[in-house]
Amino acid sequence: MRLFAIGDTHLPSTRGKTMDRFGWIGHPGPLAEAWDRTVSPDDAVIVAGDISWATKPAEVTGDLAWLDARPGKKVLLRGNHDYWWGDSATKLRKLLEPYRSIVGFLQNASVTIGPYVIAGSRLWTTPEAPSMPGGEMGDEHADAGYVEREARRLALSIDNARKVLQHQPGLVPVVAVHFPPLYANEKPTAFSALIQGEHGGVRYVLASCDAAGFRPVLLLDDSRSGASLDAVADRSSSPLG
Repeated sequence: MRLFAIGDTHLPSTRGKTMDRFGWIGHPGPLAEAWDRTVSPDDAVIVAGDISWATKPAEVTGDLAWLDARPGKKVLLRGNHDYWWGDSATKLRKLLEPYRSIVGFLQNASVTIGPYVIAGSRLWTTPEAPSMPGGEMGDEHADAGYVEREARRLALSIDNARKVLQHQPGLVPVVAVHFPPLYANEKPTAFSALIQGEHGGVRYVLASCDAAGFRPVLLLDDSRSGASLDAVADRSSSPLG
């Protein structure tokens, strides 16, 4: 099983919100074509936040059906624009139930799929972040309360993954986030400390839709994967490379 990631898909929802003004002409058509050509049904794909422009569950069903129609098993992560997501894991699970290829979501726990155990949370802009473009697609301002809350959520998810690894030590650990845990200035953040722990060795991957050329990014192939930790970030405005 290969593991891919893609984020910032910004699907239009029933609101019909396009990405034309950001230069994403025809979106999500090119993404669908590249996804269908690249990913097989036996692969897994992390969808790393800002999935849809929907603001409520009733508006997102068409976008979930679009994801379900793409090859591969999907694990979802919430982004700062995913207002439809809500805070109830029970309600979210029920919403996702009809879409059989969506096998899990990251909310205070981890998801095991094939040879991978995936932890993660949305995160937020930290005080260490360099200035980035503002506006609708830009970054959110640093907020100590949000950072603290997301650090708790990330810690819960990573702790859950560690428990899984105690019973299945052969799994490859991956952390998926929406906001960068580390920036180009390499200043440690509340999030990077949780991901790295006492050791480095983390490979950071930017999987935002536009930065990835509108195609899922191959992270790992279990026939070639090692024991290193991958951190998947999804922010087109992030300087993370």
